[in-house]
Amino acid sequence: MKKITHIGMAALVAMGMLGTSCNKAESPEIETPETQKENIVTLTTTVGFAVDGTKALTIDYTAKTLTKTFAVGDQIALIYRNTSSQSAKAVSKPLTAGDISAAGKSATFTFELTDPRKSGPVTYIYPAAMASENGTDWDKLNTQDGTLASIASNLDCAKGLGMWSGDALPKVTLTNGVAIIAYTLKDETGENDITSTITGMTISDGSHTYNITGKDADGHIYAAIWPTDNANIEYTATDGTKNYTKSVTGKTYETGQFYQVGLRMTEAAPAATQLSTISSDYTAQDGETLTGTLANNVKISIADGATVTLKDVTINGVSDPSYGWAGITCAGDATITLEGTNTVKGFQRDYPGIYVPEGKTLTIEGEGSLNASGNGYSTGIGGGYYMNCGDIVINGGNITATGGNYNAGIGGGEGGDCGAITINGGTVTATGGGNAAGIGGGYDANCGNITISGGNVTATGGYWAAGIGGGKRGYDSGSCGNITISGGTITATGGDNAAGIGGGTGRNNSNPSSCGTITITSGVTSVTATKGSSAPNSIGAGYWGTCGAVTIEDPSKVTQN
Repeated sequence: MKKITHIGMAALVAMGMLGTSCNKAESPEIETPETQKENIVTLTTTVGFAVDGTKALTIDYTAKTLTKTFAVGDQIALIYRNTSSQSAKAVSKPLTAGDISAAGKSATFTFELTDPRKSGPVTYIYPAAMASENGTDWDKLNTQDGTLASIASNLDCAKGLGMWSGDALPKVTLTNGVAIIAYTLKDETGENDITSTITGMTISDGSHTYNITGKDADGHIYAAIWPTDNANIEYTATDGTKNYTKSVTGKTYETGQFYQVGLRMTEAAPAATQLSTISSDYTAQDGETLTGTLANNVKISIADGATVTLKDVTINGVSDPSYGWAGITCAGDATITLEGTNTVKGFQRDYPGIYVPEGKTLTIEGEGSLNASGNGYSTGIGGGYYMNCGDIVINGGNITATGGNYNAGIGGGEGGDCGAITINGGTVTATGGGNAAGIGGGYDANCGNITISGGNVTATGGYWAAGIGGGKRGYDSGSCGNITISGGTITATGGDNAAGIGGGTGRNNSNPSSCGTITITSGVTSVTATKGSSAPNSIGAGYWGTCGAVTIEDPSKVTQN
């Protein structure tokens, strides 16, 4: 096999079109040449064009010029055909200072060619690293650091095409293959520059994706991209905390051109947190979305003051004394937004599906569903075994809450007082365990005021407990506050000896259950209250119990069974 050395002369690249991606193959084997022959190839170009013309990569914003020169160490690739008509690649030797002339605008490159066929097309690709073995252009552009210097050193991809006829390699002009864009980013208002905060940016034109990992010290994010023709481009960016997006349509970026582009970015919702990936105790932060199935027995909390979305969440806590926590624990005030279908069950039997700490407020809203339950002796939403709970507000969603024995569906657990319960909308189905209300108090515990202004509410008490109101009084407690119903469609059913709406069963005459005033306004759609067996009232006090005044503004809307 013959090997021939060629020496060529080159000047730089003013940037033009090059857009094929490439696949790398193994380099051809190089053997010791039997003969050598020198040829000179001169690569010519013009440098120092204006910004709006064909460009190179060093940009002077003051002078509005773009320049580039060859440097020591530069290499160029030559793609040619061998005598077997196969494509081959030769990489020049690195330039030395003696190879460079004309103030860096030309240079002499030395190639070693293996058994070349001295006819047909040849291609020069600069820098050499951008050339694959088969002569296509290696798309190194998919990961960039956002600096102009890096583009100039590594991604200033240019090529020249020529026909070899005879011994001498052809003379060609190199043209640049990419467009260069200097980006500045602002927030959605257009008033605040966010470029300096961005730590990563992705550009996708449907054919290529570019991941930009940094920015230039001059305040721009630079990207070298293959030319586009009427393309739709998607941008995403992040500062490590916030994510931003932008879509543009019909964009044409020409080869060899430099563009300055300003984007007004829209802040995007954070990516959902997959519960299946969580392997240790985890606290969700404000604006976060939880999704998927919890795969490990870990504690999931919501940060104080945070609004968190549950989207198709499944938390099936196991009843094991080793795991003493609720399905979801609110660290303080919290808002849960429901999307999709959600199921939350507490872990160890004394802990609720969702725990609301004393003195704090949980607000539930959204269009999705929630099925919340304890795992033995705890509430669906509220407190647990001798654990006081705070206020609960329901504004929307399709909510099913089931309490275990001695625990309310929504409200207090056994021996644990609860705060106020407010329902403004949604569809709510709450079922208490034995001795506990559907909505209200648990066994031997007190609850605050209960207010319902809208929604479709169905509440069923366990035996000896009201549908809406108090649970059974044991040795210590058994009272609930005022009950006000001013809107919605309400169905409440009490357990044995308990009212549908009002009081549960007292321990005896000396230890009665009690509730405050009960007011049902004319704003309701309908109210149906059904007392339990042997209970004295459908609306009011339970057996061995007392209540405040009962006011029904429009009896035609209220059915008492």
